[in-house]
Amino acid sequence: MYLPARNGRSAALLLSASIVTVLAGGLTGCSLLHPYASCEGSEPRLKEMASLSILDAKPPQASPPAGYTEVESACDDDSSGDAWLSAERLYSSKQSKAEILEHYTKAAAADGWKLEEDTSPRRAPADVAGLCFSKGGDGNAMMLTVTFPTGDKYRPAPDFGAGTGVGILVGAEIDGSPTPCWD
Repeated sequence: MYLPARNGRSAALLLSASIVTVLAGGLTGCSLLHPYASCEGSEPRLKEMASLSILDAKPPQASPPAGYTEVESACDDDSSGDAWLSAERLYSSKQSKAEILEHYTKAAAADGWKLEEDTSPRRAPADVAGLCFSKGGDGNAMMLTVTFPTGDKYRPAPDFGAGTGVGILVGAEIDGSPTPCWD
C-alpha cells in the first residue's frame, strides 16, 4: 500500500526532548518516550474506515487491478507526528479523468463529504493533483483523496491495462483531529 506524503509536525519537539535528556545526564531507570501517538489500539478505527461505502463507489465500468481487489488499510507511525490511518482502494477505469472526477464529486457529496478547494496560486489542475474532501469534526475527522496513480509507488505495481488508474484513499490522524487537504 502506498502512503501518500503528508506534512508532519516539526522534528523540533523530538530534538528538544533529546537535547534536554542529554543535558540532564540521561534518563535513569526508564527510556525516552516517543512524544506522539502510536498505532496502538487503531484496529477498530481502521476497520471502520475500510468499510466506508465511498471506497466501493467505483466509476461505471471500472474494476480493481489484479492483486488489488480489496481495500487495504494501514497505520503509519514511522513518520514525524502522530500515527496516520489510511484505507485505500485502486481501480482501473475506461472513463476520462474528467468523468472520473465528476463521478467522485457527486458520490462524495451524496455521502456527506465536503470538497476542499486548493486555493494555492501554484495549484495543479484537478486531473493532475486529484480531488480532496473532508468529513467529520474534531475527534472523528477524515479526508478523502481521489488521485490518478501510475503504479510506480506500489509494490507490486498494479496493472491498470488500457484504463486510467484511480486511487481512492481515506486518511485520518489517530486522534481524529482535522487535517488540511492542501498546504
